[in-house]
Amino acid sequence: MIVLDTLADINWPNVQAVAYNEEKLAISAELLAVVEQGRQSFQTLIDSGVPCYGVTTGLGKLVNLDLSPADRDDLPHNILRARAAAIGPPLSRPIVRSLMMLRLTNFLTGRDGVSTELVQFLVERLNDGFTPWVPSLGHGMGADATAHTHCFQTFIGEGYVLGDNGERLAAADALAQRRVSPLKLGQKEGLALLNGVAAAPAYALDAHRCVSKLLNKATTVAAVSIDGCACPKDSFDPAIKPFNGEPGVNKIIDQLQPLLANSQIPPFKLQAGISYRIVPQVHGALQDSLNSLRQRIEAAMQTFTDNPLMADDRFLSVGSFQAQHLVNQVDALAIALAHVGVLSVRRLHRLLDGSNTGLNPQLAARPGLDAGLVVAQKAALGLEARLKILANPVSIHTGESSAGQEDYMSMAFPAIGRLYDMVELVEMILSYELLGGLTALNMRSEMAGTGVRAIQEQFAHLLDPENRDRPPGPVVEDVLEILKTRLGKSG
Repeated sequence: MIVLDTLADINWPNVQAVAYNEEKLAISAELLAVVEQGRQSFQTLIDSGVPCYGVTTGLGKLVNLDLSPADRDDLPHNILRARAAAIGPPLSRPIVRSLMMLRLTNFLTGRDGVSTELVQFLVERLNDGFTPWVPSLGHGMGADATAHTHCFQTFIGEGYVLGDNGERLAAADALAQRRVSPLKLGQKEGLALLNGVAAAPAYALDAHRCVSKLLNKATTVAAVSIDGCACPKDSFDPAIKPFNGEPGVNKIIDQLQPLLANSQIPPFKLQAGISYRIVPQVHGALQDSLNSLRQRIEAAMQTFTDNPLMADDRFLSVGSFQAQHLVNQVDALAIALAHVGVLSVRRLHRLLDGSNTGLNPQLAARPGLDAGLVVAQKAALGLEARLKILANPVSIHTGESSAGQEDYMSMAFPAIGRLYDMVELVEMILSYELLGGLTALNMRSEMAGTGVRAIQEQFAHLLDPENRDRPPGPVVEDVLEILKTRLGKSG
């Protein structure tokens, strides 16, 4: 069980333990006391007549409408009905569990004014596996409001949850199965569940895991091509490391060492093409971009992001819900990821050039009669074009709503969501390159590096010993399946 004693305990390893390993969670009595004090302070301000956005007023453009006492009591529940506008397939269970845990950041500061009952209800739902159904498309509101609405309306018996097999179940039924009554929200609590940033860092954390695994695969495939192309190993020599200022470059050099160790393939040329020599730089840039994204996610885990902010004797209307640092880094990561895919296509092209490898042109067994893998490289070019389109910044495509009251959206969800499409495209591209690298190695009599030989063994059953023409598409699909399921597991 993970016990949160301070806000610092909402951190990278603990969030992943709860989200992905389904560790149980508890809140210390000291933190719950902070929450209770915050609730009392909130109630004191409201009872003394201090106006509060989303409590005594409407939301968005309707901020100037004062609510009656009866409407104030109904608003927390109505907020969570009216804004569940997303559609499409649901976010994965770990993403939603991360979202739920990160929602605690605001609450445990005592600055959100929620009750200990709400906090404990949330923790209990994490611990009993209650996972809301949060659609992945249609998130254009400020901050993460749409995702939070779908997630937390389930607490009041509205909306849907994920079943054990991924099916959609009514939240009211899921609560009843647990013999739990729908939560009765107090004033401000609907807004506190709705507002701020929790879904975006949860989504970004999952994307970070996905891209990290992809980078390991890409570096492994690059090593196969390096030996397949008979490249000199100068660009990957550890002697470079003291003269390099980028941590990611050195990490990629370290990852390449066991893959290329003991290679008996002599260099065909004194100097390899640029697309081979810069593997540490391009892959290293993606590594460093991943590290920067992690820093932004970890910062979001510790930051109060609600509006309004309760500060002593007043409520402050703030913009802390704009996760601009996070979404900007997501866009930067997309560019770094695209470069890894584009570089793979370039390496494959060099593999087909006999003047670059000393092998038959196009890796054809019978040049002229056989086409070799030239069409496979052309197929990769089509994937590369799609990848480049997805690399364009998404966060700048912000819009306006609510008659101009809400006139700048972070676009975090579409920015993060396209990373998964990019990963899929890069995996496909890598599969074409891997087929080229393995085919080149089959044409050589010398022994490849230790790690590369292990890769050869995994894929040996897919290769034609004679390298004669056959439809490459089905072979690439088989390579892709192994690449997805058995290669690059760590990250």
